[in-house]
Amino acid sequence: MLARYVQKGDSIDYRPSESVAAGDVVVIADLIGIARLDIEAGTLGSLAVVGVFDVVKADTAIPSGSTVYWDAGAQKATLVSGSNHYLGKAIAASAAADETVRVLLNAPYSLATTFVAGDPITDLVDNSGGTPSDTLPAITECECKDAIAGLARKTNTILAALRAVGIIAAE
Repeated sequence: MLARYVQKGDSIDYRPSESVAAGDVVVIADLIGIARLDIEAGTLGSLAVVGVFDVVKADTAIPSGSTVYWDAGAQKATLVSGSNHYLGKAIAASAAADETVRVLLNAPYSLATTFVAGDPITDLVDNSGGTPSDTLPAITECECKDAIAGLARKTNTILAALRAVGIIAAE
């Protein structure tokens, strides 16, 4: 037997080390759950991992359909991916002045959705001492510094193009 059905999966068992209040967003590695009821420390409870929730958000507008992340430090939903955790999809537009955003928790994630730049990706630093070129020569000896320099230049060109269209943040 490779697998056995356990439960529907709308919620998961959770035993917190500290008390959790109803409505708290809990991050477990890359999984987000929301407590429906208070859970005392050391007591078995459950976290919702699907459903629609109004979640406190950062002071920015969030368009309907946006990919939303959880900033655990600020305890707010945000559009910035960076080191934040995937929360779900906004299912209703939220103005900058609104306190919450309506989110479909852990909605299926699609790379085809609009990406909001998070942490910047810095350019490679060429320490090879070589001369960059537009083609990578066949490497037939250990002297590959020109190939490395060319690769760094091409990679930096790609990064610049991704920054220009907003896929990654500027440095």
